[in-house]
Amino acid sequence: MKPMERSKHQTSGGLSSTQKKVAATHSNIEGVNMHSEQRVVQQRDVITISDVGTVPTVAVEFFAMFSRLEFALLSSGYSGGEVGDNAWVTWDSFGRDVHPSFFLDMRADNAVAVLFQQPARKLIKTESGDCMFADSPVPEDAVELLLQVRRIRNNLFHGSKVNFLERDRLLVHAAVRVLRHLLDALDKEEKTWKVRAAWAYAEVGSQ
Repeated sequence: MKPMERSKHQTSGGLSSTQKKVAATHSNIEGVNMHSEQRVVQQRDVITISDVGTVPTVAVEFFAMFSRLEFALLSSGYSGGEVGDNAWVTWDSFGRDVHPSFFLDMRADNAVAVLFQQPARKLIKTESGDCMFADSPVPEDAVELLLQVRRIRNNLFHGSKVNFLERDRLLVHAAVRVLRHLLDALDKEEKTWKVRAAWAYAEVGSQ
């Protein structure tokens, strides 16, 4: 059996001439990883996506953790909605079940101070039909703190993923820290043990 012949567009290194050019362009940047035929390029703490722009890796971490948590909550009974209708997470019920130490620890954590000093703002519709950001109240319990995390998720997911301002980075980093501390807090309250367990195996089927 003959070995597979190389394409005339490939070099001895296994990369096409186009791929070589792209690699050379970024060869002076430390830690570059290219995926999906150079449509995604990771550089240190950002990911550059063709036709989108530069997305901070912390935003990707946040999306991954948030979606995993929602999956775990749905699969462990924190689900609302009528039979046959869309299912949604009963966040307030979950927030009330979280161990009290979670909110107290977060309230004293300087790394998430922005959530208590300048909370993420709510995007609202105006009378003219436009959209604008309105101030949000300072969280006073776990339910309201988790609402802040959801608001950051909504603002990021439905808004701009590129051209992050320093405030955007602070909010997203704070949200990630809240979620990671939340995972630890799940072990402290019997009502939320099922969520911690579901985090590891959450499965509700494929879409």
